[in-house]
Amino acid sequence: MAAVSADVERRFENVRRALADNDLDALVVAGSEYTGFEGAVTYLSGFVIVHRYAYVLLPLEGDPAIVFPAEARYVGEHGTTWIEEQAFVETPGAWLRERARERGWKRLGVYGLDYVMTVRDHRQLADGGPELVPFDVEFDLARAIKSEEELASVRDSVRINTEGFWIFLDGFAPGKSEAQVLAPCERYFVEQGCGRLTMDMVLVGEDGSAEPEFRIASRERRIRETDLVLPSLEIARPGGHWVE
Repeated sequence: MAAVSADVERRFENVRRALADNDLDALVVAGSEYTGFEGAVTYLSGFVIVHRYAYVLLPLEGDPAIVFPAEARYVGEHGTTWIEEQAFVETPGAWLRERARERGWKRLGVYGLDYVMTVRDHRQLADGGPELVPFDVEFDLARAIKSEEELASVRDSVRINTEGFWIFLDGFAPGKSEAQVLAPCERYFVEQGCGRLTMDMVLVGEDGSAEPEFRIASRERRIRETDLVLPSLEIARPGGHWVE
């Protein structure tokens, strides 16, 4: 494996400690841009999924790998990952099953087994492969242990998000559309390097009341003086730490 930072090594060590505590041979982290669970892949690999899905394989011993479906050669900027082995395969589940057989793995932890992994990959991986063990809670507890480097990334996300609110407030005025008051926030977030890791919504209601959910800002609806308007600004800086 190519040289990685001390913080990445620390992440691997924390997760491997959890694997050993649960008598597991390796971990598969499933991530999908379609379901909103792509952050776990970024955490272990540095790779940001733009569309479709990917899997990170972290053995208890040995180098990690990142696996992509072959029907889409581009699912993000592949050069951003610090993992050297990148596999583009027809069915990632079959590839993971064969890797487990080659290495003699008996028990495989899976993050995203119930909510993220595709049906076809689960079928292939479970067909004569190792025992699959849900590993969501254990993985989340392992990555909850933050280094000073990660905390700096979190604080920078907070800084960017806070500034986005002041931009919203500074540009807010009755008569503007919902989209007009949120657009400058989004422009600033992208300029700060957040890329696609933003989600700006708004809660709006007439005469100080509101419906119970946030939604995408409308370009047509104009804000009135008696409206309730509450922005929801959610972003992650380049380090991938999400704040709202």
